[in-house]
Amino acid sequence: MLNKLLAAIVVTVAACCSSQSTANDFAGLWRGELEFQPNFSLVIGLNVADNTATLASPNQGMLDHPLSTYAVDGNTMTFTAADLNISFTGERQGDQVVGTFTQGQSFPLTLKKLTTEDIERLAFEGQYDGALKINSNDLPLQVNIAVVSEGYVGTLDSPTQQTFGLALSDLIINEQQLSFASPLLQANYQGERVAEAEQASYTGLWLQGRPLGLTLTKRGEDTPAPTVELPKLGEHGGAYALITPTAVEQHYYAEHGDTTQYEIGSVSKTFVSYLLAQAELEDKLSLNTPLHSIIAEAPKAITLESLATHTSGLPRLPDDLFTGANGQDPYAHYDLQRLRAALQQQELGAQQHQYSNYGVGALGEALALAYESSLSDLLAAKVFQPMAMADTYLATPGSTPTATQLAVPHDSMGSRVSPWHFQALAGAGAIVSTLPDMVRYVQALRQQLEQQPQLASLLLTPRAELGQCCEQALGWLLETDAEGKTFAWHNGQTAGFSSYVGFYLDGSRAVVVLNNQATDVNAEAKALLTQSNQAK
Repeated sequence: MLNKLLAAIVVTVAACCSSQSTANDFAGLWRGELEFQPNFSLVIGLNVADNTATLASPNQGMLDHPLSTYAVDGNTMTFTAADLNISFTGERQGDQVVGTFTQGQSFPLTLKKLTTEDIERLAFEGQYDGALKINSNDLPLQVNIAVVSEGYVGTLDSPTQQTFGLALSDLIINEQQLSFASPLLQANYQGERVAEAEQASYTGLWLQGRPLGLTLTKRGEDTPAPTVELPKLGEHGGAYALITPTAVEQHYYAEHGDTTQYEIGSVSKTFVSYLLAQAELEDKLSLNTPLHSIIAEAPKAITLESLATHTSGLPRLPDDLFTGANGQDPYAHYDLQRLRAALQQQELGAQQHQYSNYGVGALGEALALAYESSLSDLLAAKVFQPMAMADTYLATPGSTPTATQLAVPHDSMGSRVSPWHFQALAGAGAIVSTLPDMVRYVQALRQQLEQQPQLASLLLTPRAELGQCCEQALGWLLETDAEGKTFAWHNGQTAGFSSYVGFYLDGSRAVVVLNNQATDVNAEAKALLTQSNQAK
């Protein structure tokens, strides 16, 4: 899932100023690419004129929005957007300003001044919409093109798949053609300009395994963005449970039942965090234990706590994850040897919150090594068996599923896909479970949290801020509802499943949602969780 930066940055930012003569030296259009995680980026634009400035995110169609403050002091430029918690400080070096952009996290950002030739190319900037026809279904795509110094930055959005800001490479756009590649998707597009089209339009082929026709048309007043309807919980099956101190209400869709299994994806991270908390209570390890004391190849700055709270400086995924990967089962090949090699070569980013499957995967392996066990056996011994989760297992290539039935996985378009398997990154999302087992997990965990204040403190103490949304605890996210009550939650998604588990810290209500389709179930799950409060 993408960083909240995407949601906040689209509402760009009224300005005041420093001395007129100094500020006028910065007059012009400035652009810079902000890479907020590998393969995902945005362009930040600053328009300076008449001693004022406005900010834009042209990849997302937002231009000339006012800032809260803008100031120039010598060669130093600063601006803020207080309502979005955005700030920038940079030093001018010729025709560029080198600095740091901060919104919850801090990112390096270099703004370069656009030349006259660059400004002429703004005619091609904008959003280009189209749809791929896949198995009689339409998959809407949006290509976002922003002008930067001497070139363009393109990103790809797939709203149905909840994917935004995917970086494009080799982008060419002119009066004759539009072409680009998507390294992460291993796809490319080649289109020719449609001469008779009133709005800029390109028709051609999207190549990703097989060719598919795709026409991309620039959005305008007469060509608004297409409406995208996301799949709802239960379209292909699924289940949910509402849990109170006195009752459990379970509901199944289609032919699903108590023995139907689901990949729970990143909800698996809460199990790994529980193992870490137990290791602390047993004096086996501590939150401050360096990862390199267990995995010698790891950078020395990483602690186990930082892995569980996504503050280690590790990126979302290892750079080599997709090297030699099966696109239908992308984690299955990534073993401990690969993980050790990646950690040995890893350069850490800023040690601030950045969601990382890489990090929690490494944490799971470290815990298993510390206990001289496999992660599968460790989870079975310390979680699945004590909590009576007989139909739950870790989906590794050598795992033996229980006798229950894995639900048929579906992607966001409703097409059947393959289940996933994991090796060294299993802690990030490899658990398979049933609704009754997940109910038992929540009930057992809640009981332990009530009876063991030290465990509650370890797991549920806020350890990092996530902007206006949440606080990061050990594995769990903490959020406050409209009445000021706090609940913990985590969601998950794989190629064919989605999930959500949440519970109020006071024990009043909990919810488990399991779905055999890769679609966002957060809104429905949170509505179920907070229903009793909203009804008052």
